[in-house]
Amino acid sequence: MKTLIGGISVKKFIRILTALLIILLVALPVSCSGDSTSSKPAANSAAPSGKERKGNGKEKKGKDATVEFTYWESSPSDKAGFDLMIGKFAEDHPEIRLKPQIYPDNTYLDQLDTRIAANDWPDVIRYTYQRLGKFKEGDVMLDLTDKVSRENVDALVPAYRSALTYNGKLVGMPHHTDTIGVFYNKRMFKESGIRIPKDAMDGWTWKELTEIAEKLKKDHKLDYAFTGIWENRSGYRYLPFLYMNGGSVLSDDQETVTMDSPKNLEAVKLFEKWRKEDLVVKGGFTQEQQANMLFVAEKIAFVFSGSWHCSYMEENMAGNWGVTYMPQKNGKTGSDMGGNALFAYKGTECPEACGNFIDYMTSKDNVREFCEAGNFIPVRQDVIDDGLKYSEFQEEMDTFLDIVGTIDPKMAEDETSSHFQQLNTIWSEEMDPLAVDGSASAEQVLQNCQARMEKEFTK
Repeated sequence: MKTLIGGISVKKFIRILTALLIILLVALPVSCSGDSTSSKPAANSAAPSGKERKGNGKEKKGKDATVEFTYWESSPSDKAGFDLMIGKFAEDHPEIRLKPQIYPDNTYLDQLDTRIAANDWPDVIRYTYQRLGKFKEGDVMLDLTDKVSRENVDALVPAYRSALTYNGKLVGMPHHTDTIGVFYNKRMFKESGIRIPKDAMDGWTWKELTEIAEKLKKDHKLDYAFTGIWENRSGYRYLPFLYMNGGSVLSDDQETVTMDSPKNLEAVKLFEKWRKEDLVVKGGFTQEQQANMLFVAEKIAFVFSGSWHCSYMEENMAGNWGVTYMPQKNGKTGSDMGGNALFAYKGTECPEACGNFIDYMTSKDNVREFCEAGNFIPVRQDVIDDGLKYSEFQEEMDTFLDIVGTIDPKMAEDETSSHFQQLNTIWSEEMDPLAVDGSASAEQVLQNCQARMEKEFTK
């Protein structure tokens, strides 16, 4: 890898520069693209222009408005969803020229950071919820409060509406989600007589979950009973256990770290108990992925895994897997907040056109069609209530649709806060000693998290 002075990598230099420029460049307006082309560029043709884009303070409307929409396509179903919606928008809104700009999913963040560093902002951007914090803090997101219909906003699942609300403003719109549930081995569960929860509020209690794990391990002579996809620095996927117990990472005003609370301790001690009894797989939160591979190899009886993994499970253990609901504590459950949002750059020269496009993409009928075509989960409660018709895994996706409505709004706010990427890294690293060899206690994990996260807040 090429390095700069002092051994800093080019990629790291770009990320540092971007973080500074996001805050500084908001004062420099960026115009809508003047390119009149409406054809889709190839995924590998999206090199940053590097040119300075200056607005004249007047919004371009009608035939003069060209909205550049930047996104990625990570699967054939992903592509199908966007192809459908972009085609429909062109037909329904001929007065707005949409310029789709596709980057490969594995280079999307770097290519977008490079453009931002050069003050070459797209007009509308697709982005992951957990990475929105830097844009919120930089005040570079267009206020959509008066640009998106009240109907579209009111229909959102509360957790996702909270995630895109900042300082009382709607700064983006949730587009879709994915989430996690419990994938279980049908044969093992049947032979052990394990009950399967019927709905989200019928999930196993923490005590019941532990007893089920103990029984499955014993009955089937397993080294471990289960694991989860909180691996590979995705420790935030265990956070639902903290929030369903009334804990949190941050205070209500998000100004104070609250990791060393009794509620959080109870949730981490649950994991500590599982490790001491070898119920959960020995593996760090920063280690490489292994959870799904262990499950399909029948080395474990169940796994906390994602809605997007249904096809993998069927390919590798056809007919012998099912999906059920997340556990609950004192009547409260919850799950992981996945998926992506749409937001517009505050300096765009065509805010009304950007608002129209985002409003269109998040309307009831279009969300339904996009999710059905792309095999996504909607974040509109009315679409969830009406039900969707998926091309495959209908029963399993219906379960995930129910789970989405249980995601904690406070967790959504914390996970989209400006410091969350760094906080998640700290959390994942501090859980490793407990999860791997028990060399740290639950108390030590949270004490270390508290101290390191507080230092992060002072940077």
